[in-house]
Amino acid sequence: MIASRFVAVCALLLAACFTGAAPASAAEGACPEGGGVTVVVDFGDLAPQPVIRCAPGTPANGIAALQEAGFQVAGSQKYGLAVACRIDGKPGPDVESCTGMPSATAYWSYWHAAPTGGIWQSSQEGAQTAKPIPGGFEGWAFARPKSANDLPAPPHVAPVRQPVRAVPDVSVAGETEFPWGLVIGVVVIVVLGGAGIVVARRRRA
Repeated sequence: MIASRFVAVCALLLAACFTGAAPASAAEGACPEGGGVTVVVDFGDLAPQPVIRCAPGTPANGIAALQEAGFQVAGSQKYGLAVACRIDGKPGPDVESCTGMPSATAYWSYWHAAPTGGIWQSSQEGAQTAKPIPGGFEGWAFARPKSANDLPAPPHVAPVRQPVRAVPDVSVAGETEFPWGLVIGVVVIVVLGGAGIVVARRRRA
């Protein structure tokens, strides 16, 4: 009975070597070159500092880029996600009810920057239809203009690409090297355990 349980545990460990961990959908910090779309969210006075994350691949639109970078997005009750009313729950209902269009004195402004970085450009279309530039930057900044004539300010973070970083234990792009050391260790444990059982049975005989 003990031997069978021991073998079962070893089999589970061996299977874990083949399955691996589930890949994360987003990474903290700017994307490396060719690694996706960098999303910058500047909460303004709603949070102590901006948040920068990487949305992998090529998101379908600006809202998808936000979501794939790990941000929670709530739209207007009237217009849905055509209007990004809250990002990660901000602003709260005391600032914006999200029943119709966002107010003229508290809203999210939407920006783009080229893959080479440089200067933020105000988006000329809504985030639900705008197509992020592959490898580019998407920016969101919470604005509280003092009057309707005040222009929104871009995120207080420069769109800067991270240098390409060496990824350990990678043999092919996107594929991690097989953990042969762990597999060999499991096999050795199984063999030694089996040998011990055989020796114990012979002594009893």
